[in-house]
Amino acid sequence: MRIGDLMIKGVVLAHHDDTVESLIKMMAAKRVGGVPVVDAENKLTGFVSDGDILRALIPKHQAIYDAYSMISAVRLEVTHEGLSDLLEGKVRDVMTRKHLYSVRPDEDLDAALKQMGRAHIKKLPVVNDHNEVIGIISRSDIIRHIVGQALYVK
Repeated sequence: MRIGDLMIKGVVLAHHDDTVESLIKMMAAKRVGGVPVVDAENKLTGFVSDGDILRALIPKHQAIYDAYSMISAVRLEVTHEGLSDLLEGKVRDVMTRKHLYSVRPDEDLDAALKQMGRAHIKKLPVVNDHNEVIGIISRSDIIRHIVGQALYVK
C-alpha cells in the first residue's frame, strides 16, 4: 500500500510566525499532538509536537530521564513569567528544524515505518515534489490499517 492511500489530508498546519499560544489553542481544539510547520509558500520547514512545547518550558539545566521527570520539572520550575514568555514566543522558536523527516505519497508504507522507527517519531508529514505539505501519516494510522487487514484476512 502507498502512503498516499492512507495519509490524512486536510492537515492542520502551523506557520513560523504563529505564536506558541495560538499553536497550543489550535492543537487542543483540533486534538492533535503535533503539526508540520510551513513557510509562506506552504513548504515544509519544521515540525512541532506537544513534546517540543513541554521541553521549551523546562530549564536547560534540568535533566530529563523519563516522562515523570519531565512532568515534575514542568510543575516545579514553570513560573508565570516563564509561561508568559513561552506563550508569546513564536513557533519557529520551539519547532524541530534539524532531522526533519517527511515522506512522499507514492512511497510504500514500509518507508514511513522505517523512518518512524529509526527516528522514534509518531507522525510524518507527506510532501509533494515541491516540498509542500499535502498530508500526514501517523503510527496509529498504520496500526489501524494493519489491524484492518488482519481482520479482513480471517
